[in-house]
Amino acid sequence: MTTTAPLPLPGQDPHLAGLVEHLPFDITSPLTYFTVDKRTERLSHFTSSFPMLWQREYRARGLHRVDPLVAHGIESVAPFAWAEAPPLKPGAVATLYQSLLAECGLIEGYTFVVHDPRQRMGLLSLFNRERDPGFERQIQRCKGALQMALVAFHSHMNCGAVASPLEQPLTPREHSILGWVVMGKSYSEISCICDISERTVKFHMANIVRKLDVHTAKQAVFEATRLGLA
Repeated sequence: MTTTAPLPLPGQDPHLAGLVEHLPFDITSPLTYFTVDKRTERLSHFTSSFPMLWQREYRARGLHRVDPLVAHGIESVAPFAWAEAPPLKPGAVATLYQSLLAECGLIEGYTFVVHDPRQRMGLLSLFNRERDPGFERQIQRCKGALQMALVAFHSHMNCGAVASPLEQPLTPREHSILGWVVMGKSYSEISCICDISERTVKFHMANIVRKLDVHTAKQAVFEATRLGLA
């Protein structure tokens, strides 16, 4: 059974301020970030300004295991509106979760996702509390910047999780690009996902190949997997 750290009191979560600082503009919508280990389903680095009732129940009951946003995020690399997530699977826990969403008014929002080479997934969800019709337009205008903010914050929160076996450790950006390569993404796809040029992707991949002391990107994927970096 997985245990979680005690919830911080409202206004006392030091990571929430750090997350807000990473965002490209002032966010008035409540937001939540957490990491899920895709191999063990362990929830960590939970920080939120969602209603406290939701925070308590979500963590105490391990509701991330039935959360359709998490299920959709595991299969996705692109941001998505909550309406795009699949419906809840029937069951007692799912019914409890649906009731909790209704009680807290968590109906409409947007979620960003990042997958790293250590099989961790980071989710950033923004809640359209006021049902503002301009909410999605604002998200669409800043989608790339919000995705990059999530990548940076996720790297910051997880950078000390595993010591690197390399003499020259990979940077957070290199870890991110390596993760996409391991998942089979092309350089052009990675350039779109990371909002950088394809030439920059190739530059970072060349550094990864050099640091892993191999000759090709395919060898880098194999070596990173062997070392537990992917």
